[in-house]
Amino acid sequence: MARYVTIKDIANRAEVHYSTVSLALRNDPRLAQETRNKIQALAEEMGYVPSAAMKALCAYRESNKLQPIRSGLAYLTNMPRDDSFGSMVYQRARNKASSLGYDLIQYNLSDADSRLAHFKSIWWNTGISGVMVGPFLGSGNCLDDDWDRFIVVAYGYSVDSPHFSRAVLDHYHNMLTHLEILRSRSYQRIGMILSQNLSNRTHGILHSAYLYDQVKNRAARIPPNSGDIDSPEKMRDWITSKRLDAVIGHRDHYQLILSAGLRIPEDIGFTLIGWKDYEPRTQEHIAGFNSKPEMLAENAVAFLVSQIYEHAYGLPETPRSLMIEGEFHEGETIRRPQA
Repeated sequence: MARYVTIKDIANRAEVHYSTVSLALRNDPRLAQETRNKIQALAEEMGYVPSAAMKALCAYRESNKLQPIRSGLAYLTNMPRDDSFGSMVYQRARNKASSLGYDLIQYNLSDADSRLAHFKSIWWNTGISGVMVGPFLGSGNCLDDDWDRFIVVAYGYSVDSPHFSRAVLDHYHNMLTHLEILRSRSYQRIGMILSQNLSNRTHGILHSAYLYDQVKNRAARIPPNSGDIDSPEKMRDWITSKRLDAVIGHRDHYQLILSAGLRIPEDIGFTLIGWKDYEPRTQEHIAGFNSKPEMLAENAVAFLVSQIYEHAYGLPETPRSLMIEGEFHEGETIRRPQA
């Protein structure tokens, strides 16, 4: 039986300390890239294979003990610190990080005199290697490409570039499920109010799923409204002109429908495009789709920690995406399920 190649065997052949080999096999940027490449090539030549049993044992031990705070993770955003959505994402992510043994520290580009290059210098000098890129304001945000010394997971699609690994909501599946439930309640002419900003932040996925549903069900072609409905009169005109029997929109649109003199659900059904479990102003009786962004925040941190264990430094050649499915919230604003 062939002898198992160990890290010390590689160190002896390379004439370096075994800790250097360990760093190289973890692709740790504290070693020069040339040194990492040489040791990794030597390990492959010698037939080195990481011990799956040892990794499993270490993972088991880690999962069965309370984790003290060991090291920091960076949380990068440009959302104002008092933004309710941004604060929710950060707090849920921070709590999850703490349970995994990390302290998630916010670095906010909206703070005075803040610069990404300065933040990176702080991370490097304080030993922070893991970075969660939180939600950013608007859409189409771009960061620089210098991430070789860090392991990064982005929350959602608000940062377009570079192409990080991401944790994202399964917008396509969620929208198709949302529409399927409405059609099961005999709604046929379903209108959706989708702002250009939200469409951009979701990479057009909500838009495309909405249109695909019409093709799949051979339904009337009703384009999504771009979100310029800001009065009861405009709401009534849109509903009348499209002969809608249901509307997917936001909380403000619910009030506009009522102000237009329409009864919900007697005259028209209504659901929220994003039913927010974390938002205290969300009215329980309104039906809608809960995409679970708070769960996404927790899973984004867990994904980042798994990438740290894999030593996934730099921009990935093949970015990964972790998806979270949501669920429909029943309410009094649509027809009841048929018995």
